[in-house]
Amino acid sequence: MILALCRLSRAGLAFILLIGTSDALASGRLVLVMDDLGNQYRLGLDAIALPSVTTVAIMPGRPYTRELAEYAHSLGKEVIIHAPMANLTDFPLGPMGLTREKGPESLLKNLRDAIDSVPYAVGLSNHMGSRLTQDGEAMGWIMQELKRQNLYFFDSKTIASSIAWQVAQNHFIPWSSRQVFLDHYQTEAFIASQWRLALAQVDQGQTVTVIAHPYPETLAFFQNRREMTQDTAFSVPLSHVLNYPVMTSRRTQNIPEGI
Repeated sequence: MILALCRLSRAGLAFILLIGTSDALASGRLVLVMDDLGNQYRLGLDAIALPSVTTVAIMPGRPYTRELAEYAHSLGKEVIIHAPMANLTDFPLGPMGLTREKGPESLLKNLRDAIDSVPYAVGLSNHMGSRLTQDGEAMGWIMQELKRQNLYFFDSKTIASSIAWQVAQNHFIPWSSRQVFLDHYQTEAFIASQWRLALAQVDQGQTVTVIAHPYPETLAFFQNRREMTQDTAFSVPLSHVLNYPVMTSRRTQNIPEGI
């Protein structure tokens, strides 16, 4: 099945049309998510404009949050909130950070402020979050709010032991998770190797989600590629590859409180 939609809105997330096609299953799909946008204007514009980028993850409360979200929307790119979450190294979270220290009310206030600060957002992902994405209770608070606001969840998988995607599934939130980090090392050789890995998986019929960042090296890699048309042949927004948990009669007995 493939998802037939364009410029997904929050209200439309619950009404996505599924169309069955054997041809669609024969080829893979590629999602390139551009992360960590909001602090830099020129690099942000250039990153969003890359043809391979289908989804942009914009941090809330940053100098160019709104401008970049509006620009991405104008280009038909999908926008999600890149919410800063508590991490194991206690790196500062910046505005609207999500942590459990002050309880659910404080976390939810920051979460709602974050959602309100990013126009056109249809989903949410974690920025950092190596601590919070292992906390089932705190992630449950987040998922209840995403459910209420009809947003999907994308697990950046900043730590292998993240259970965030599982919590989303248990709360019947549409979700996906990162498979490839493109530019963990900002060298042309590493970026090219990771991109080849992603394309090879697509050629094998797999759906591959890739996270990249607005580093000059990353932008130069894509701007210099001659195979850009080939790269984008199977590119789709993140909302096209979401997992939709199925609610069975057995599972309705265990619906998390608040849904």
